[in-house]
Amino acid sequence: MKKALLALALVAATGTAVAQMDKPNTAESLKISVQLLDPVKGNQDVGFVSVTESKYGLVFTPELKGLTAGVHGFHIHENPSCDAKEKDGKLTAGLAAGGH
Repeated sequence: MKKALLALALVAATGTAVAQMDKPNTAESLKISVQLLDPVKGNQDVGFVSVTESKYGLVFTPELKGLTAGVHGFHIHENPSCDAKEKDGKLTAGLAAGGH
């Protein structure tokens, strides 16, 4: 469950990166904060992902802490928000990220 929540947080943050990458090509990195979603204790900062542009496309470089060992992944949502949103009468963590 935590892996899915982290993926959702990273995805929402990544949406911000993609939206801001319309700027002219520069050597600068865009740093996006990443949070682990926890509807009970509140979201936790787990680091950031740097996004840079290369001749092959965008390069995502994570600098994350406090995760379990192993492979982690992400996907991109339409909105750069990890906020909770109501669905079927229940408040659901990360639902404000929108669709894929």
